[in-house]
Amino acid sequence: MSEKMIMMTQNWKKVLLITGIAVFTTSIFPSNVKAQSLKTPRKILIAQNLGGIVRKIPLTEIPMPAMSAAKTATNAQFNEARIEIKSKGDLIYILRGKNQQGFEVEVQVTPNGTIVQVDEEIDPSAVPEIAVKAFKRWAPNDQLLSIWRSTRLGELYYQFVIKDFWLEVATDGNKVVIYRKKLSL
Repeated sequence: MSEKMIMMTQNWKKVLLITGIAVFTTSIFPSNVKAQSLKTPRKILIAQNLGGIVRKIPLTEIPMPAMSAAKTATNAQFNEARIEIKSKGDLIYILRGKNQQGFEVEVQVTPNGTIVQVDEEIDPSAVPEIAVKAFKRWAPNDQLLSIWRSTRLGELYYQFVIKDFWLEVATDGNKVVIYRKKLSL
């Protein structure tokens, strides 16, 4: 083989090796990729993540069954709404507001009024000590910004919000999931 041919073969091997490594590592370490936000001519802001497409909407666009179920579940006054189209095509309304105690509340509800998830900001004294210990084990020096109780499909979690992340801790402290904060719409 000529010297030029050997160099080309070695270059192709390098390209294939680097491509293989890139494909392999992205399959092992999936990330929460966010697509670019898009402003349409009607000034609707749409953001996409791997879960679906989200856009901010006026409260008046929330169907009555969804709004009624969310108010009944939380007794909150809502001041913000988003709609999310899940990756499978399902619609979820996300309502945000304050409850009677002045804490933030976020509810995810289907158009027909089925509550999917309720997140409520809570006082630190309402968190079991075992959940607090699990949080401190993973973020011992981070300043706690807020604590939320998250209820979904019969499961209960505590969310500890710090600067760029939040840690979701099971009530028994045996499961901790760390999330990076998404850009808000």
